[in-house]
Amino acid sequence: MPSLTQPQASKYLGKLLQTIPVGVVTVDSRGAVLACNRTASEILSLYGPEERLLDDEPLGMHVTDLFEDKERLTGVLAESFDGEPRAEVFVRTGADGPRHVQISVRRVPIGTDDGVGILVLQDVTERVEADKTLKRAVLDREFLTQSGAELSKSLDYQTTLATVSRLAVSYLCDWCTVNMVEPNGAITRATVAHVDPDKENLIGELHNSHPHDHGALTNVPRVLRSGEPELYAEIDRQLLEDTATSPEYLRIVTELGMQSCMIVPLIAHGETLGVATLVSSNSDRRYDHADLEIAGELARRAALQLYNARLFQAVDESRAKFANMARILQRSLLPPELPTMPGLDVAALYRPATDTLEVGGDFYDLFETGDGDWGVVMGDVQGHGAAAAATTALARYTLRANAMRLARPVHVLYQVNKALLAHSEDRFLSAAFAKVGLGKGADVTISCAGHPKPMVIRHEGRVESAGGEGMLLGLFAAPDLAEQTIELQPADAIVFYTDGITEAGAPRNMLGEEGFRQVLSRCMGMTAEQICASIDEVLLTWQTEKGHRDDCAVLVLRVTTEAERQSSEVEDRSSLL
Repeated sequence: MPSLTQPQASKYLGKLLQTIPVGVVTVDSRGAVLACNRTASEILSLYGPEERLLDDEPLGMHVTDLFEDKERLTGVLAESFDGEPRAEVFVRTGADGPRHVQISVRRVPIGTDDGVGILVLQDVTERVEADKTLKRAVLDREFLTQSGAELSKSLDYQTTLATVSRLAVSYLCDWCTVNMVEPNGAITRATVAHVDPDKENLIGELHNSHPHDHGALTNVPRVLRSGEPELYAEIDRQLLEDTATSPEYLRIVTELGMQSCMIVPLIAHGETLGVATLVSSNSDRRYDHADLEIAGELARRAALQLYNARLFQAVDESRAKFANMARILQRSLLPPELPTMPGLDVAALYRPATDTLEVGGDFYDLFETGDGDWGVVMGDVQGHGAAAAATTALARYTLRANAMRLARPVHVLYQVNKALLAHSEDRFLSAAFAKVGLGKGADVTISCAGHPKPMVIRHEGRVESAGGEGMLLGLFAAPDLAEQTIELQPADAIVFYTDGITEAGAPRNMLGEEGFRQVLSRCMGMTAEQICASIDEVLLTWQTEKGHRDDCAVLVLRVTTEAERQSSEVEDRSSLL
C-alpha cells in the first residue's frame, strides 16, 4: 500500500475526526484555534466547523475566549505545551445557558516547531448538574434535620419565632422577616434577621413606616389569604417601583438590595398563623422552585412548633392564673396577720406544694377565746382543691366557734369531728389544737387528732414533743382523743407544724422527725421569726428538683424573757415620742 503524503494524511485525519462523538480542537502554542471537529463545534456552539485539524492558519478565535475562567485555561495550555498533560472542567455560557466542558489537553509535536495542542472536549453538564443536585439534596436534608432539632429546643413562643428567622438566614436567604396574624386580624412583624445585623434596624424602619394592609392584593396579605407560597425569582427595578407605596419605601428596599424573594405561609392544623418572607440580596442567587420547596418545608416545621408554643404559652398563662387564684383562696383560709399576744413572740410560715395549682389542705389559726386564753390550731385536710378548701373553712370556723364556749381542746375537736361527718363527704383531717393560758410563762393544753405533735424548744436547747395523741377527724363518730398540758418558761418556744415539714425531700432523702428535731435544736435563743426563717432555709435545701411534694405550714409561739419585754416597752415609748 503506497504511503500518504502529509497533506493527504492531514485530510484523512480530519475526515476521521469529524465522525467521532468526541470534541476535538487544535490550537497553537498561543491558544489560537486552528480547527475543530463537528462535535466540538456543537459543544462550543460554533457553526461551520472546518475539516482541517493540523493547518497552521488560525480560525480567527482564541480558545481561552470561549470559556469563563480565561486565566486558568491559559495556565493549563501553557503547562500542557511544557509537557504536562492536564484535564479540567471549564464553564462556557451560551444562548442555552451554562455548559460544563471537561477539557483534556496534550501537545503533539507536529505542524510547527512548538507543535500543536490537541484539546479533547466532553460535555459533562448533565453529570455536573446531577452532582450539584445530589449535593444540594444532601445539604437541604442536613439543614432541615438541624432545623427540626433547633426548633424543638424550646416551647417559648418568642424564642421559637427568633429561631425561625435565624435558621432561614443561616442557609436560605440574606434576610428574613416573619409576620404573624394577631387575634384581631392585624398583621404584625414578629421577628427579623439579616446576615448584616446593622440592616435589621433598616428592615424594622421599613415595616414600621409601611405596615401591611390586610386587604392588599399582593405579597404577604395575599399569601395569608390564599395559603399558597409566592416566588419572585428576579426582582428588577421595575417591579420595585410598581410595588413601592412611597419614594421612601423605594429608597429603603433599594438600599437593602432585593434580588430574589420567596413568601411562604406558616400553616399548622389548617390554620395560617403567619408568613415568612425570605429575600436574597446576592446578585448570584436566584430562587427557583427547589428553593421554594425547602422554604415551604421549613415553614411547615416552624408553624407546627409555633402552634405548640402558642398552646404551651396559653396553658402556662392559665396555670399562672389558676395558681394566683389558688394563692388568693389559700390566703383567705389563713389569718391575714397574726395577733399580738402579751408575753409571747409569734410567727408563721406557709409554703404550698410546688407541683399543684389547687388550694392546699394545710391551715393554721391563732385567736383569743374570750376567757383570757388563746386558741392555737394547726390542721391538714386530706387532698387539694375546692372540696379541701371547703373542708378547711368548715373546720377552721367550727374550731373558732366552739373554742369560745368549750374549755377543753378535746371537746372542741369532738365538735369539729361532728361537723365533718355531717357536712363534708369523704373528707377527713388531722389537727393539733391547744388552749394557751398566759402568766409569767404559758400553760399550754394540747390535743392532737392524728396530727404530728408540736415540738417544744426549751431555753437550754433541749427539744421534745408534746400533746395528747388521738384519731383523725371525720372518719368515726366517737374518735379516741387525749390531751396534755405543758408549761413554757421564758425563752421556751413551741412549734406547731404539718407533715410536709418532716416529709421534705421525700421519697429518696426525707428530713424526718429526727432531722427536724436537729434543725430545731440549733434554734435555741432565736426569736419566733428567726426560727421560721431557719426552718424555711432547711426546706429550700431539702426540696427535690420538682420542689415540695406537699404543703408546709409552721406556727411558732415563744415566751419572751423579762429583758426582752422591757426592751420592747422602751422601744414602744420611743416610738410614741
